[in-house]
Amino acid sequence: MIEHVQGAAGERLNEIARIWLAGNLDAHSFIDPDYWKHYFDVVKHDIAKSELFIFEENGHVQGFMGMDGHYIAGLFVAKGHRDQGIGSQLMDAAKQNHSELTLSVYEKNAHAYTFYRKRGFKEFQHRADRVTGEFAINMRWKRRGR
Repeated sequence: MIEHVQGAAGERLNEIARIWLAGNLDAHSFIDPDYWKHYFDVVKHDIAKSELFIFEENGHVQGFMGMDGHYIAGLFVAKGHRDQGIGSQLMDAAKQNHSELTLSVYEKNAHAYTFYRKRGFKEFQHRADRVTGEFAINMRWKRRGR
């Protein structure tokens, strides 16, 4: 079940933060793991007050999407629950609540890039990330006019 909330706290926040860290470590083997660990507390603080779409089942968070306005700051699904449609459900929920979505995905993260392309996102900019030095692709989705 997907819940659309503003922020998280307590054990729910801890679960989300752990999913964020594990997801980044799994998806971005081309970036030093210490980079993600260094930002863990800052990101956890940001998640605590962000717009979130949370997929929870049996009392546990299995995936989430964090938003900053229309920007998707992150979409993560817990290991063991990936490739079961959770990410697609989170994306669909965000599309129902926003007429435009943007995001940035690392060029080397082919799995995520393909996921977004299949869901109607189009590239609009390539740039080097100034912190990691890795190339990122900025993408945008817009709801079609009625």
